[in-house]
Amino acid sequence: MRRKKLLRRITWLGVVAVVIAAIVWALRPRPIAVETVAVTRGPLTAAVTGEGRTRVRDLFVVSTSVDGQLQRISLQPGDPVSAGAVIAQIQPIAPRPLDARSRAEARAQVEVARAAVERAIATDQEAAVAVEHADSELARSQKLAQTGAVPRAEAEHAGHESGSRRHAKTAAHAAVREARAELIRAQAAVVPTTAPGDAAVSITAPVSGRVLRVLRESAGPVAAGTPLIEIGDVTGLEIRADLLSSDAASVRDGAAAIVTSWGGPKPLAARVRRVEPAAFTKISALGLEEQRVHIALDFVDPLPPGLGHDYRVDLAIVTWSGTSVLRVPSRSLFRVGDRWAVFAIRDGRAHQVFVDLGETDGTLTVIERGLVEGDRIIAQPSDTVIDGTLVRA
Repeated sequence: MRRKKLLRRITWLGVVAVVIAAIVWALRPRPIAVETVAVTRGPLTAAVTGEGRTRVRDLFVVSTSVDGQLQRISLQPGDPVSAGAVIAQIQPIAPRPLDARSRAEARAQVEVARAAVERAIATDQEAAVAVEHADSELARSQKLAQTGAVPRAEAEHAGHESGSRRHAKTAAHAAVREARAELIRAQAAVVPTTAPGDAAVSITAPVSGRVLRVLRESAGPVAAGTPLIEIGDVTGLEIRADLLSSDAASVRDGAAAIVTSWGGPKPLAARVRRVEPAAFTKISALGLEEQRVHIALDFVDPLPPGLGHDYRVDLAIVTWSGTSVLRVPSRSLFRVGDRWAVFAIRDGRAHQVFVDLGETDGTLTVIERGLVEGDRIIAQPSDTVIDGTLVRA
């Protein structure tokens, strides 16, 4: 009996021991499978990216110089033009048509002006007769004064009268010219004098090149300063880009750039010619205000055929480059407070290592301090990994 109880007790103790061993086995730390990469040394180039557009370097917008009636422009985009060639003509604006009442009033004004001319001519003729009479009286008085037949004062009076008559004749001549001018103006109000082609203003091309855009093709009235045609030399293209001011701050004149998405199979080389010193405000697609800076770039490679004015391109402008730098994947980095860190693999465990960062190209980041070449790190640590966690590659 005692023996059976002892065997039963031993059996239960064995079962308990097996259960405890199973629990311990189940709860023991297991290595977490992770992807690891090696810290390598090699080249790295940092760049800022953006969108740009090609543009004719010397673009000329030809505008009207006077108000008038524009004749239809026959030029089409792509047509060659030479400097000084006539590209548009502007006729004077036709007078406003008169209604019956206005036309009657205008004709009455013509009759009034014609009567004024006749009256002025008659006055001029009277003045001429008066001058002749005054001159003859002056001559007679001077002869009589020399013989003493009349007082000298009478001869002087005749001289003054002759001069006064001459001034009156001059005024009468002026009145005739004024009356005739008024008649011409009154007649012009009745019958328009501008004939087709009369006093047309020719608009000429300022330079030789090609027509890029016809901004106003149809005939019609135009005001002075209305843009008509854009002209430029498509063999002299540049690139204009608007970069965020935070990106433009690291771009320098002369920086190399790569042009992609222009429509060809290979990227093109370019170089920054100018970074404008002043930024401007631009509203983004999300309605946010952004400070942007104009960047001008020149092509280094020969221009491929087919690339034209105002074409969209993608840009990558080099801001920094190194030939042999220590680098890690950017996805392996994480923040700890205000510092950056990685998980280095040592003795099968993940160890948190603080690092100092340098430049980045978005995929790889330069390590200034904290790691050495050949160290193995976790490529993309998850939330389950902490300092000291068992891991396996």
